[in-house]
Amino acid sequence: MEYKVPSSMTALEALRNIYPDSSRRTLQNWLKNGRFRADGKPIERENTPLSEGQLIQSKETFKAPKVPGVKILYEDRYMIIIDKPVGLLSVPLDDGHTKRDALSLLQLHCDNDQIFAVHRIDRETSGILMFARGKASEEKFDVLFEQHDILREYYAIVEGQLKDNTGTWESNLLELPSFHVIDTPDGKHAITHYKVIRRSAKYTYLKLQLETGRKHQIRVQCQMAGHPIVGDQRYGSVENPLKRLCLHACTLGFKHPFTGKQIKFSSPLPGAFQALGAK
Repeated sequence: MEYKVPSSMTALEALRNIYPDSSRRTLQNWLKNGRFRADGKPIERENTPLSEGQLIQSKETFKAPKVPGVKILYEDRYMIIIDKPVGLLSVPLDDGHTKRDALSLLQLHCDNDQIFAVHRIDRETSGILMFARGKASEEKFDVLFEQHDILREYYAIVEGQLKDNTGTWESNLLELPSFHVIDTPDGKHAITHYKVIRRSAKYTYLKLQLETGRKHQIRVQCQMAGHPIVGDQRYGSVENPLKRLCLHACTLGFKHPFTGKQIKFSSPLPGAFQALGAK
């Protein structure tokens, strides 16, 4: 990022012009971490005077902060990609009773209240999760998800022997007041493509690609196919050998809406999956 100072002002005033959606605290923290230079020289204080025509430069990537219990796969000024562990909420619950969630942890440890969730994965699911930095980024990434212009792949272990090696599931999903999701003509259209990776005596191992992203989409469609995800007692599983849902968000890929570069992120299979025969 480069910004030409239009008139005499302080460093903080210039940064507010560049990042109008960011709080003063966030901008102060970025200055403290040495993210900005003016004509090649570090800007360290918010009251540093700048003159008309000076060039402010910002690092595009930064050293990922250490967030307890969360692995950060990638970070730039537009987004943060994490590898969410099983059991961690993506965002706070509406009732506010559960305070440990990925969004709140990132906002706290990045000292930035302008981090926003652009999609979610279930608490019981592990894997790749993306957050936007700033309102402008949130809006851009929202468009990517709304237009389904993004690669989202999951790995699942399901009960029994799925008949076909490849295929597509289509359904209409509706969330009930109980938070349970059902297939009904009144629901929203949901599409998932699947491919069998391997089989064992008891399980089928699947790679699934979302075309839409409805709540519990993969879980409900696996149940509808007669092969619930291992450990998914909500949607019909009778086995739970790993004491967790055997669903993992393994791949996220898209064209960066700001740089235009094609990028792709991967998360390795949990060790417990491999112990159950996943490869």
